[in-house]
Amino acid sequence: MFGVTPAISLFGIVGNIFSIIILIRHGLNKCSNILLVVLAANDICFLIGFNSVPNFLYDLGGPVEGFAYNPQVGFFLFILHQLFEVMDYGCGAVSLTLPVLITSERLIAVFLPLQFTQIVTPRRTWCAVVIICVCWYGFFIHMSFLVTLQYEFSPASNTSIGLMRRSDYFNDIIEIVPVLELSMSYLCLKIPPVATFVGCVTIVIKVKMASVRRLKITSKSNKASKSNRTTKMLLAVCTMYTMTCGVMSLPTFLPQYMYYTMTSDAPSNLGRIMYQVMNLALCINSSWNFIIYVVMNKNFRKTYWSLFDRKKS
Repeated sequence: MFGVTPAISLFGIVGNIFSIIILIRHGLNKCSNILLVVLAANDICFLIGFNSVPNFLYDLGGPVEGFAYNPQVGFFLFILHQLFEVMDYGCGAVSLTLPVLITSERLIAVFLPLQFTQIVTPRRTWCAVVIICVCWYGFFIHMSFLVTLQYEFSPASNTSIGLMRRSDYFNDIIEIVPVLELSMSYLCLKIPPVATFVGCVTIVIKVKMASVRRLKITSKSNKASKSNRTTKMLLAVCTMYTMTCGVMSLPTFLPQYMYYTMTSDAPSNLGRIMYQVMNLALCINSSWNFIIYVVMNKNFRKTYWSLFDRKKS
């Protein structure tokens, strides 16, 4: 998995950078573009955080897991590890929550097209995005204090190894930690995908019904076709997201085999494998949107190719 996920992540980072450039060129006065830009930015940060150097050094830096360095270097790497961990979990959580806003924006566009510009504005969209980001970043910054670095003697390496262990603060709030993790599970992996799925089904039904009526109104066909293309593209993004959440929700049904929280201690080998499977699903989800944009959005595709045309000229 250490070779597969970095390769997928590298593609995802490059693709999301192109997505941000193209969406900004198309204008951030369109609320859906704002949501997709923020989604791409958080996907980039998630992929960087997940593939951080301190993370790989901890897992593969020696004969056993841990920081096989002197305490000064070890604690420096631990601080970096926690910073990247906040990027990993925080930005990942934002990416798993934003599809709810995307679906809500499309619901309003489909059901209230005449009032859409009054209800959904760029300012309100930015406010909603900032609130979500602040909440999730703050949540995982707090969760990062539940882990500390302790040096323990390792017979395998015949030296002291820096290992991540639950901190004293974790023990102080041990009764609250399950509540925090359960809240994270519901707010990130349960409620958003269900709401997104229901919203997408509702949109599909509404669009199908509208397309039947539209056959009799040829004068509005062009405008409706453009709106439908945007809706279909965003539905594809949300569909990929819903599938990812299905994989991520496996710990809910198989808690004895799964492992994905920041505070898990001494997971089983099967838990580690399933943890990597879930991370692979997240990496694919964070990297796939660029392909969806290119395939399903003609304007996006034209702008993308124009970037290379300018370079050639």
